[in-house]
Formats: sequence, structure tokens, C-alpha cells
Amino acid sequence: MLADHTITPECHNLLSDNKSLTFYPAGPMKLHSDPIILVHGWGTDSEIWQSLPEKLSEYADVYTIDLPGFGDSPAIEEYTEQSLNDWLHNQLPQTCYLIGLSLGGMLCRSFAAQYPHKVIGLITISTNLKFVADSQYPSAMASSDFELFSAVWDQDPSACLNRFSGLQAQGDQQQRQLIRQLRNMNSIVESRAGRQMLNLLASLDGTHQVKKINCPSLAIFGEKDCLVPVNAANHLPKSYEAVVVRDAAHLPHLSDQTQVLEKISTFINKSKYQLDKKRIAMSFGRAAPTYDSAANIQKWSGNQLLDGLSTVQDPKSIADLGCGTGTQVTLLKKKFPEASLTGVDFSAQMLAYAKTNHVDSSLKWLCCDTENLALDDQSEDLIFSNFALQWCNDITPSLGEIYRVLNTGGQFHFAIPGPKTLWELRQVWGQIDQDIHINRFLSSGQWQTALEIAGFTSIALKNTTKIEYHNSVKDLLWNLKTVGATNHNSGKSKHLTGKKHIKRLHQTYEQFKTRQGTFPATWDIIFGRAVK
Repeated sequence: MLADHTITPECHNLLSDNKSLTFYPAGPMKLHSDPIILVHGWGTDSEIWQSLPEKLSEYADVYTIDLPGFGDSPAIEEYTEQSLNDWLHNQLPQTCYLIGLSLGGMLCRSFAAQYPHKVIGLITISTNLKFVADSQYPSAMASSDFELFSAVWDQDPSACLNRFSGLQAQGDQQQRQLIRQLRNMNSIVESRAGRQMLNLLASLDGTHQVKKINCPSLAIFGEKDCLVPVNAANHLPKSYEAVVVRDAAHLPHLSDQTQVLEKISTFINKSKYQLDKKRIAMSFGRAAPTYDSAANIQKWSGNQLLDGLSTVQDPKSIADLGCGTGTQVTLLKKKFPEASLTGVDFSAQMLAYAKTNHVDSSLKWLCCDTENLALDDQSEDLIFSNFALQWCNDITPSLGEIYRVLNTGGQFHFAIPGPKTLWELRQVWGQIDQDIHINRFLSSGQWQTALEIAGFTSIALKNTTKIEYHNSVKDLLWNLKTVGATNHNSGKSKHLTGKKHIKRLHQTYEQFKTRQGTFPATWDIIFGRAVK
């Protein structure tokens, strides 16, 4: 899996002569500079992740790590909690996201408690605070069952691994397929390491340790898991985000990879990147008087959306989410004169401007966030949204709200910037510092998954590239500021965007200057339609 890639010194140290790690380099559009490390569970090696690392590498550099005695990783002398923490400390980069499966999740949790400065975010999959139940913690495997299982390992490790494959898949909606998939894997488990790790699995206790973890944490459970009872989620601190994957057993990342991938990517985005909604609303409010004169891309995409409403038959009620200055509201009214039109925006100043400049008593204006729409259930036949939903920290609640307020058979038409939007500017800033200067945008695949989870059907998505050419970098930046589309990440910047930074930005952007002396800005636009 090693590929040509620009590697930082830190990553180079990770890769050199390390048989325990497999590297999945991020693509050119990666969103995060901190790598993601995946740690497998007992009875298998990194092959258990299958295609998940490759899918995650859309967002960041990804490494899978084989625990000692598993895969190609050499065994170690002793297998204690501390020795494994020490071993992980020698393998991992300065900072990272940790994703651990079952025993791997328990080890990741222990590591995060001991080395909090190294773990930016922790994700556990099918991981209990204790694997073996006792009188104080009953939500785990019965000790008698664990002892019988361990005895099988001592008698016949190969038969034990086959039985373990069955237990991991037991109860899953894809049980037979999973068992075949597991038994076709060529995982390597050294006999002594397998026994020592079983001993460790029985002894690990995270009930006190979990309270020491201060990084954002996500715990994913399978509803039908017979190894880690789903009610183990109830024993986690309130600071944890817990997700239960329906009809999945011990390996939800295999039986429902789409949902697990969406939950992981959303969690990482939220932990790394939070939009300041108040600042965004104020920025758009200030931009209201100049917005229409500069929003050429937004105007074009809005017209494309309007032209695509041919499948909508005589809607009685329409809501325009993120209506801004109200331009599309009036165009929608012309297209559907009998419909009730509501312009929705979270910027009160924008709405005031829209109401003043579009005097029509039949139009309604509503100030609220898409994550909590002040609209009745099943009140709208059509929801229209042009270049607005990218301002959501988490698209899931917004899509849930849109689904709620749509009538059955109602349609949702939208346009949003995709991940390649402003890639030139993102790349230039990446050569200057590691701060977040460009808002992150979800891919078509992520939108598809989120729409499916919300309950939408007949989903159609299309990517279109549109390039704007500016006479100077100054004009480009002015355009973004004029439409209020500047970065509003609530995290503190490590660097001040002062004169020196801006000067370097202008100089570095010269690499994209065209023969005509203009400076391109790429817009990757996703047009979507979905039906309730």
C-alpha cells in the first residue's frame, strides 16, 4: 500500500522500516493534516478493516497498525496494558485521530487516557469498558463463556479463530456473507500473542480510565452484537457521542460501512472544524447590500436549479432555505404564482434587506437555522436551497428537518459547493501555514449517504465545475468577502492573517496565473434532487 506521496518528516519516521504500519495517503483534496490511525481487535490483523482505510483517506492520511504478534508485526516480550501503551507510543505520530475495534478500541482508550496530548479524537467500534462481566459491571460477556472460549484457543487456535468469525457475525443482517468474508481473510495471529492478548482482554478495565479522556470521543456499537452488548453504551460518560448501528453485529464497519463512514467523517469534521454561526450571520448581514453584485456563481447555480424544477408539479407551498437577498424567492414566485412562498435565512439583516427590496405581501420571511426549522411538519411541497447548506456544522440534523417539513412526495432541490471548490486557494494557503482558511465542503458521496440516512429516495446528484477568472488575487479575495463567504471557523488560528501572510498569499498564487494575466478560482458545484 505504500505509494509515492509528499511525506512530512514526522510521517517519514512512521514509515521507515516499520512493518507494523500500512499507509493510505490522502488525495490532493485532503481536509485534515492530522493522520487517522486504525487499530484492529483480537483474533485478526489490519485486514479486518477491508476498504475502510482507503475510504477514509479521502479526508486525511490513514495508517493501519498491526498489534505485536499480529500480521507482520513482531511479537513483544510481555503483553500488559502499560507495555502496549509504550509500544503504541513508539509507533504513533505526534498527534492523530485513533480508531480502535473491540480490543483495539480498549487499547486506544487506555492510550488516550495516558497520553492525552497525542490524541485529537477517539473513535471506538464495538468496544466495552470491560470485555468480561463481573458483579460491578454486568453489561459484558459472562466470565464462564469467556473461559470456555479461551480453553478452545489453548486446544486448537485455528478452530478458535473459526468460532470467533461466527461470533463476530452472529445476529448481523448479513451474517452469512460476513462469515464468508472473515474466513477468506488471511489474518496472521502468532499463538503466544493470541493467548497473551486474550489474558489482556479479560483484565482491561476502562470504567475509571474513561473519565480521564478529554478529547472528543465517538463510540459506535452494533445493535445485534453478541460479544459487546449494545447497552454498554449506557455506561459511557455523557461527553461521549454514542451511535448504534441497526441490525449490525460486532463488525458494523463491514456490514454497514456507508453509515459508519458517514459517522466517522462527520465526527472528525466536527472535532476539527466548527463554524461560528453567529459570525456567519453577521458577515452575510454586512454583505447584503453588495451581495447580488458579486454573487455571480451563486446567481448562475440558482438559475440552473430553477431550470431543473420541471419535475415539480404545481406545488402549493415552497420554502427557500438560505434565501439571502430574496432573489430566488421572487423567481420561484414567478415560476409558481399560485404557491405560498417562504424565504428562510439565519441572518436577520439579510432577511430585512430581502423584505425591503422585494415588496410583495404574498411572500413570507422566516429567520431560523436549518438545523431547527420553524416550519410545521409536512407543510412544504418543495424545498429549494442554493449555496446555503455548506454553512451547517453537521448536515444530519438539517436534512432531518428538511425531511420532516416536506409532504410525502415532496421534493428537495439544492446546490452546494463540493470539495474541489477553491482548491487553488486552499493549496496556496497550505504552502503558507496549517491553519484552516477555506471552509470544508462535503463530497457527493457524503451527501448521498446523509440523504439516504435521512430517509430520502430518488436521489440524483451531479457535479459541475465552474471557473471564475479574476484580474488579481486582491479581486478574488474581495469577491469572497463581498458575498460573505469568508472562513468562519470557531477554532483559534495559530497564525494571524496579517500583511506578511497576505503578501505571501499573493506571491504564491502567482503559480496559477493564466496567460491572459487572470487568476482562476474553481467552483465544484453539486446539484441535487431528492424525494420524500
